[in-house]
Amino acid sequence: MADEKIDVEMQDTGEFLASIHSASGTDEIVLMFADAEEVSDGVLGNDEASVRATVEFLLSHQPSGDLPDRIDLVDIAAAYDGAIESIRDLRK
Repeated sequence: MADEKIDVEMQDTGEFLASIHSASGTDEIVLMFADAEEVSDGVLGNDEASVRATVEFLLSHQPSGDLPDRIDLVDIAAAYDGAIESIRDLRK
């Protein structure tokens, strides 16, 4: 993940577009964060910092080109043990 640049832009309430720029091009994913506070028991918010940290977390597990086009925080929390805590630790 060291070479990627991540841009995050709110598209709608609870919906963010993340553009992941790397040497091989740009990948875009939409992250659904409407239920972020509920899913994370208040640890994460419906905000750019939480989304950026989530993208960094996902990139630590797989290349940007392998990420789905749309992903919900609910699915991330279900797929990865300790995801919420790891994402919290990545927030800046």
